[in-house]
Amino acid sequence: MNYVFIINPAAGKGKKADETAKTIREFFKNREDNIHIYLSKCPGDAIRFGKEYPIPDGEEVCFVACGGDGTFFETVNGAFGRPGASFSIYPCGSGNDFIKSSGGNPEDYLDLNKLVNGETQVFDALECNGKICSNICNIGLDSVIADRLNRYKKLPGVSGSMAYNLSTAFTVGGGIFGGLAKPMKITFDDGEVFEKRLMFSVFGNGKVYGGGYHAVPEAKLDDGLIDFCAVSEIGVLRIAKVINIYKRGDHIDDPNLADILTMRRCTGAKIESPELLTVSVDGEIFKSKEIEVKMIPSSLPFRIPKTD
Repeated sequence: MNYVFIINPAAGKGKKADETAKTIREFFKNREDNIHIYLSKCPGDAIRFGKEYPIPDGEEVCFVACGGDGTFFETVNGAFGRPGASFSIYPCGSGNDFIKSSGGNPEDYLDLNKLVNGETQVFDALECNGKICSNICNIGLDSVIADRLNRYKKLPGVSGSMAYNLSTAFTVGGGIFGGLAKPMKITFDDGEVFEKRLMFSVFGNGKVYGGGYHAVPEAKLDDGLIDFCAVSEIGVLRIAKVINIYKRGDHIDDPNLADILTMRRCTGAKIESPELLTVSVDGEIFKSKEIEVKMIPSSLPFRIPKTD
């Protein structure tokens, strides 16, 4: 088997790259597997590397993202769709949302013996304005929170979920005079048009994002469908009451939220707004007034560690 470990030197606040590389070399030194360890040089470099890395004809190369969700995003967007390419994660960054969405335990992914004895499953993926999304694409207040997240992740002792909670508190608090919702027109693949000012707009392949928020708790990575969740504009005081319900995933069964909650499934949608929207694709940010999201079924080969 061929394994390519892409290490983000900045993951884990820059303290784990050497340790990770040493652990990998020690594990594989008496094995016959072919390994390559690559330290990405700057944002976007792992995408370039994945596009250019040679994959022998008829062989499988497992690209293992050593970092958090951002490293996995770049790793997938580099080698996605290449014959013989599969993916996995060695979670040494600040977020493990894709692992959580798959129902996995990050500790199992840190066990290289479990990884090499695991099996490859094929999941779905989304495409959002040309970017590959393995987990969740979100537009609205939560994407603004993700955009501001990095400043909190750099603070000493602040974990990924803690950084998300801090960014949430300050973003919501700063919006007390309005501006937390955006006008959106969403045209689904079946022709239905949904038009409102939305606080949250989530398109999920997976179910967990933002360090543990279950926006679309019934989403499955292999059902060929996108789970959509929208929360209409509400005041700051009501946000404070709703946010923990939303985080747990209990909002889908709460009759008190029926007036603001819209949920459905689709295989694609077009989002338009007269205002510039902040879009988060697995935590990676871009801004646009027009976004297209579509399902790419059975397109993401992903190596699951053996847990028996």
